[in-house]
Amino acid sequence: MVFKRLYVRFHIQTAIKNSPSPWLLVPMLFAALTLGSCAAFPGMVQNPDPQQTLSPSTPTHSPPSPTPAPEIGLISLTLIPGQDPDSWQVIGRLINKAEFPLGGISVTVTLLGEDGGGLGEETAQAIPASLLPDEEALFIVDFKGFFAVADTTAETYAERIPRIQRVQGEVQDAAWKQNPEGDTVILGQITNPGFSQAKLLDLAVLMLDEDREPIGYATLVASTTHISPRESSPFIALANGDFEPDALVFFLDMVVDTSLSGPDLQFLELPALQFTDQGVPFFLGSIHNPSSDWVWASGLLILESEDELVGIAPISPPLPIQPGGTYPFSIQEILGVSPEIITSEEAMRALNVHSSLEGIVTVPADGTVSQLELTISQYEVLGSLVFLRGVITNPEGILSQEPSIFATVRDNKGRILSAGWETPIELLKAGEASEFELSILLPRGADPAMLEFDVIAFGLVADQDGSP
Repeated sequence: MVFKRLYVRFHIQTAIKNSPSPWLLVPMLFAALTLGSCAAFPGMVQNPDPQQTLSPSTPTHSPPSPTPAPEIGLISLTLIPGQDPDSWQVIGRLINKAEFPLGGISVTVTLLGEDGGGLGEETAQAIPASLLPDEEALFIVDFKGFFAVADTTAETYAERIPRIQRVQGEVQDAAWKQNPEGDTVILGQITNPGFSQAKLLDLAVLMLDEDREPIGYATLVASTTHISPRESSPFIALANGDFEPDALVFFLDMVVDTSLSGPDLQFLELPALQFTDQGVPFFLGSIHNPSSDWVWASGLLILESEDELVGIAPISPPLPIQPGGTYPFSIQEILGVSPEIITSEEAMRALNVHSSLEGIVTVPADGTVSQLELTISQYEVLGSLVFLRGVITNPEGILSQEPSIFATVRDNKGRILSAGWETPIELLKAGEASEFELSILLPRGADPAMLEFDVIAFGLVADQDGSP
């Protein structure tokens, strides 16, 4: 499918007032702008021996069958109060007690009240979701809206699968720290010790106290998907809340990568450090897809100080990049960087910056993307921050997944100054509309009166069940 890029483009003609109102409505500019359908902790890191494990093969003609509950052993089940008064976390560990591999492992957890009656029920996938005999997995379920909780129960589900080509990855140089928002960030390196390329499917971190009791968990935010033999990739995981764990236990879901070489993507402009007039740092770059396929992009911005990992930011456009397309992007939030560094221009410039980019998968050209109607109603410039507000509408008779607004800011000579995107809603049904707000940082010295904006909205075509 040829994707014709239709933009809302506007040029700011008026200077910004020194004391603007909360939203500056510019009806004459925007009335017609409607787009038609177009290690540093006293703890423990558990790692298995570095080897690639092949599970025993089973006859290919035998279809998978549901596994009775006794095949999955429940090692522990812990109920922990959440960050809010009415929230709870259930953290559990499983083990495959069968003599064959199991896949599709999930757990249904039920909260029980003081009278023993069920209050709520949720189902979660285990990490890893497939296990070799005697392998362990972690599962996590979050509940909200319940106060008087007395106990919990869990029921496991799995199916027999032919084999697992497991890569026993190693986690090294792991450390935790608190970010300015009050959450706990875990940084480290994932090493592929085998002789085959590995594919990282997921990672979870169990946080333990000094008595080795669970106090919380962290989930993967960003890492490289494909890791070459004997190579390492940095990762970052995030736990909602302020924790001080005495030990970390990692659960890696990593397998031999049997896929063909990934599609080619490249940085047209490497992420470069910028500063606003107020000294706020951000990075600006662009991705180019030279192939003839739509490609999902995934990348990392890595910050180091004297070979110590200090911060990571994911580069992950919400939609695949079209053939021959180029997508500018900006990175405003870098997880793991301390406030002392992030607020010092000298310290930020002293960091070593690395970036990586990979094409995750190609997607069919026909019916991949649906263009959305876009109306921009308001904009305002506050210092070095641009706010855009408007509405996107799905005019097609299809379900649109991850409907997103992309904006590129240029000066009057066409030079890209900044960019950003926002996904205001997960699914947008045919005929439905959704409001959005998008904020973009401007680099030092940018003249608000001389800005031009390219804005476009589109979403991924999805089945009626919400799957792309």
